[in-house]
Amino acid sequence: MSSLFDLTGKVAVVTGGTKGIGRSIAKGYAMAGAEVVITGRRQEGCDEAAAELNDELGGQSVRGIACHMGEWDQIDALVDRVYGDFGRIDVLVNNAGINPAPVTVSDCTEAYFDKVYAVNVKGPIRLAGLVAPRMGEAGGGSIINVTTMGAYGGGPGVGIYTSSKAALHNLTRAMAGEWAGLNVRVNSLVPGPFMSEMMKGSMRFDPEFPERSGKATMMKRVADCDEIIGLALYLASDASSYATGHDFKIAGGM
Repeated sequence: MSSLFDLTGKVAVVTGGTKGIGRSIAKGYAMAGAEVVITGRRQEGCDEAAAELNDELGGQSVRGIACHMGEWDQIDALVDRVYGDFGRIDVLVNNAGINPAPVTVSDCTEAYFDKVYAVNVKGPIRLAGLVAPRMGEAGGGSIINVTTMGAYGGGPGVGIYTSSKAALHNLTRAMAGEWAGLNVRVNSLVPGPFMSEMMKGSMRFDPEFPERSGKATMMKRVADCDEIIGLALYLASDASSYATGHDFKIAGGM
């Protein structure tokens, strides 16, 4: 059974991999044998996170490369760098996302909208679009778009963020259909309440948000970020060889 989940010899890229859910996904992939590239906006932060993960895992399988997911030129440079250093990408996790201070639809500015959609939608489009054809040339691969349970229903103050993730759901289906012939699978990983940096950041505006979110699940709690690893590993590995174009929820029964 272990061979189904083995990532030995694979190269995985996890955007937004320096903290929270992305960091846990990167750790899980490295534990399964992959060479992992994590991205963040600052090279210093990427280096620190990579060093911490390598120390924790007792190896040198994680590397950090700075990339702003809202900047197409930086995304192009990231892909060139990874292929130059490793020669392949087998797993791509579009995890990087932002949810700035709450804003109503009426108060949304062009700058706010562009900032959110640049990172949450434009970035994944560009990165996946560059990587998928090259994955296909190498025999295939897996692309995982990390969204949110909020994508299924927006709420006051978060509509810009949740609508961007809803767009990513729709794009997952489009990508899966367009790249199935390349043996590139594309799925959405849909977290509920996890104690991520984004969750912690929300407490600045709504201190009771984590508690309220936990109560909205059947399990009545907020998840630890490492609880994402099992599903993320399934979607990256041969264990999910017949899964594409689907949403995989991990939300404690929310």
